[in-house]
Amino acid sequence: MIERKTNPSFMRTFVRRMVSAVLIIAVVTAGGLGLRAAALKHLGLFTQAPAVEFEIRLPQSAAKNDPRRDAQVELLTDQNQTLARLDETLLVTEDGRAVLRGQVPLKFRTSERMVVLSLPGQAQRAFKLRLPPNPGSSQEFGPWHMTDRVMPAGRALPHAGVPDDSYAIRYRVL
Repeated sequence: MIERKTNPSFMRTFVRRMVSAVLIIAVVTAGGLGLRAAALKHLGLFTQAPAVEFEIRLPQSAAKNDPRRDAQVELLTDQNQTLARLDETLLVTEDGRAVLRGQVPLKFRTSERMVVLSLPGQAQRAFKLRLPPNPGSSQEFGPWHMTDRVMPAGRALPHAGVPDDSYAIRYRVL
C-alpha cells in the first residue's frame, strides 16, 4: 500500500482560496441586490405598502367616555377590508373634543376607500379617503373632512345621511 503525504501548505492555500472565493461571491451578490433594490425604489417599482395615518375628531360628548376601548375603525375598499390599529393615546383638543389616532395599511391600489368608525350604541360613520390608487407619502395631515355617510345600526349598506359636522377625519400617507 502506497502512502500519500499531503502537503500542509497546499491544504492551507487551498482552504484560504476557497474561503476568499466564497467571500467575494457573497460581497458581489449583496452589492448587486442592494443596487437592484435602490434602483427599483428610485423608479417607484419596489416600495412597501403605504399606510394611512389618521385622526378622527369626535364630539365633546364622546370625550367623557373612553372611546379607544370601544371604538373600531376599519378600512373598506372594493377589494378588501382591514382593521385599523388605534394608538393608545387619546388626544383632547382645546375645545374638549376627543381625537382618535391610528393607522391602517393600504394593501391594494384602488381609489374606492372608506374609513368606517364604529362606536357601541351609535350609528357607524364612514369617511371617504380622497386618495389616488397609488398615493405618495405626505409629511403633514390634510384638511379635516366631515362624515360622508352614516350607517344606522342594523343596516348593511351605507346611505347618504344628513351632514354630520360633529365627526371629522384628517389623514396622511406614510
